[in-house]
Amino acid sequence: MLHDVDIVVPVLNEEASIDEFCARIERLGGAEALIFVDNGSTDGTVECIERHPKARLVRHVRNEGYGASVRDGAEAGSASRVVVIDADLEYPPEHIPALLDALGRHPVVYCSRFLSNVPPAMPLFRRIGNRLMSGLYSVLYGQHVTDLYTGMKGFRREAVPIGTLKKPGFEHGAEIAALIAFSGHRIYEIPVKYEPRKRGASKMRHVPEALKLAFWVVAYRALGRRGITRAG
Repeated sequence: MLHDVDIVVPVLNEEASIDEFCARIERLGGAEALIFVDNGSTDGTVECIERHPKARLVRHVRNEGYGASVRDGAEAGSASRVVVIDADLEYPPEHIPALLDALGRHPVVYCSRFLSNVPPAMPLFRRIGNRLMSGLYSVLYGQHVTDLYTGMKGFRREAVPIGTLKKPGFEHGAEIAALIAFSGHRIYEIPVKYEPRKRGASKMRHVPEALKLAFWVVAYRALGRRGITRAG
């Protein structure tokens, strides 16, 4: 059974995977921990979620962005631990217990696709881009991170000032990572096996988002903690 955890799941047109995702979470005993944030889906995503009455649902009328979904989902819960995971099954829900175990020893835990024994099945340019961004962040913020843009992470609620998060899009990844560092925490990583989605389509435009991530990683380091809260 999963207890004292909010599992935040941003979704946009993921009807093809919702039922399987929920079934796998339910087998872990985590159905009541689920907080879906629907980001203006136009397919049957909401109807799929509503078939699982133990899950909570936050609805955005329009697409407000991935970062807004993470923030609103975390703010909708009150558990002392927060897990963020995508519903597309690229990251196995069965890895959540290992993530929670690591959170017992570390305030912030990222699941790294690059620490697994099996290399992540993603295009070479994405692997190189992620490594470059992770290295840039690590150098600027004194961390040692291999997968800055992972879609599966967890943190103790008191470790991350959720209410100060402002970035609505995928650049949220740079914002939350900077806030973690400025709060005096180190990101601890554990390996996760990653498999490309088998259903639906990715919502990320990888090259433009990577460039934005790089910009904000550098900008937030220059702004410092006080400045980051004003850089909406």
